Amino acid sequence: MKNLLRTIILGIAVFAATTIAAQEVSSAKATKKTRQTISLGAEIPRDTIGKKHNRGLKQHLIIPKGEWQVGVQISHVSMSSNNSEFMLLVNGLNANASMTKIAPFFAYSYRNNRSIGVRFQYSTTSGGISKGELDLLSDDLNFEVENLRADLNSIQTSLYHRSYLGLDNKGRIGVFADIALSYANNKNIFSYSERTNHSYARTHQLKLSLHPGLVIFPMNNISTHVSMGIGGVSYNHTDYVKDGQVIGSRDFSKANFKLDVLDISIGLTIHL
Repeated sequence: MKNLLRTIILGIAVFAATTIAAQEVSSAKATKKTRQTISLGAEIPRDTIGKKHNRGLKQHLIIPKGEWQVGVQISHVSMSSNNSEFMLLVNGLNANASMTKIAPFFAYSYRNNRSIGVRFQYSTTSGGISKGELDLLSDDLNFEVENLRADLNSIQTSLYHRSYLGLDNKGRIGVFADIALSYANNKNIFSYSERTNHSYARTHQLKLSLHPGLVIFPMNNISTHVSMGIGGVSYNHTDYVKDGQVIGSRDFSKANFKLDVLDISIGLTIHL
């Protein structure tokens, strides 16, 4: 009887030990297969395997993978000769200019703090001088201008990639950099007399540009941002049209990298 009882106890112990071991192995496999999620604002771990140094700022999650973004950017600049400090050589100048841009966009976050999107932009620029007298500090170097007018209308389509860097552990503030490849169709009209009323220049532009910016989340699913262009490289083809006929063409490319105060945009984004 004692031997039978001892055998039963031993069997139960062996069965329990085998079950616990199997559960531990299964849990370890499940842990390897299950991806650990990262909450907003948490620091994104860096892969330092095989690297001797790990330079750079700490990355906090601000845009999670799988998020859709829909929004619009706007920009407006207005100038007038009445409030300019750089027209001391021009007497009786009456000039004004304005520029307005509106750009709806949508994007998808294919990775944490990384997104790719499409932006459509319409911009209009107009300016004119109704009358002005240029005096170069000499009676022999002066002339008058009047009825000068310049107008620019542009339609642009851009494919852009945006990289974010979260700055706080709440996922509210961050910086970003856009790399955009865009195509623009521009119509430039410059007129100074009745003979030039039906003349214009049509430009097709392909451009690769860079736009850094700052993003802030005042609400969980709504963010505001401001960005500024710092230049890029472009290829341009221009046709000069008069009375419906192309009278000349020009092809040129240029590279220009500098802060562009005329390329500042403020945007509002809804995160879905």
